[in-house]
Amino acid sequence: MRRDKVDNMELVQEIQGLIELHAEGDYWDFKQQWHSSNADLLHDIICMANSPANRDCYIIIGVENETYNILGVSNENRKNQQNVLDLLRQKPAWAGGYIPQVYVKTISIADKQIDVVVVKQSNNTPFYLLEDNKKEGTPIFKGAVYTRKGDTNTPKTETADLHDTELLWKRR
Repeated sequence: MRRDKVDNMELVQEIQGLIELHAEGDYWDFKQQWHSSNADLLHDIICMANSPANRDCYIIIGVENETYNILGVSNENRKNQQNVLDLLRQKPAWAGGYIPQVYVKTISIADKQIDVVVVKQSNNTPFYLLEDNKKEGTPIFKGAVYTRKGDTNTPKTETADLHDTELLWKRR
């Protein structure tokens, strides 16, 4: 069997298991639909890239995040891997030139398509911007280190606590 097919089957099994937990966690987040704001998507990716879980993280799109019902993905605001990579590369000032490595995978569960943004584990943490991103909604601030604790992202108006920031620097 081809390796990519095995990888996809493993991803489906892992995502199914996470949905069955009926909870979000350090390395996975459910979204009912794709973000309408690129700034919100960027913030979620940065938080996952800086997750203390120190493993690949998932933004799972097409699952209701309170009932955990599988809804499937609508085409509204839907992005493919190239769209997400373009979003990340359009930010001209990533600290150290390090950009989170991401993949967008589409899987089928319960006969519905779900998009999974896979944010790869990296030792180049912490990921943060050297310029404010004020294009949409609440800005993502330069120098702010955003991370994920349990089922919660650091708010855009704050920065990760000192302990979490130190752990990210030690990982590097």
